[in-house]
Amino acid sequence: MFEYFETMADMGIIARGDTLEEAFKESAKALSNLMVNLNTVEKKIKRKIEVNSEDLYSLLYDFLTELLIIMDSEQLVFSDFDIKIYKKEGNNNDNEHGKEHDKYNSENEKYILKCVAYGEKLNKEKHETKEEVKAITYHKMEIKKENNEYVIKYIVDL
Repeated sequence: MFEYFETMADMGIIARGDTLEEAFKESAKALSNLMVNLNTVEKKIKRKIEVNSEDLYSLLYDFLTELLIIMDSEQLVFSDFDIKIYKKEGNNNDNEHGKEHDKYNSENEKYILKCVAYGEKLNKEKHETKEEVKAITYHKMEIKKENNEYVIKYIVDL
């Protein structure tokens, strides 16, 4: 589930999920739905995305920014996402997701997000375009667990 809240020349998004991966998935779906109606997007193309970051906030920012770049540069729209998040060994932050520590050796990044995005080429006759998202921001970004669900809040620049 996701919802929107308005700010000046920006749009806030709140995404919820039973798991951290589900909340990230809902964050991506909310971003896509802000730009085109998700119900009009078919799963004709699979696009793999991988992001490495030092913390969960950077992981969210980097993932959504990469998604935005792909959508803009390749003229793709996505309606669904399979997401896995792995925590690398040596990171003591709380996160029960991912136990495949020995596969990764980088000293700097602590989290890896692997995503398969499903969608198709943008077709302006088929896909009603809505907002143009310019950027993802860190402003008021939150990732927290409350009442047995993960809640992600972030703002996009329109």
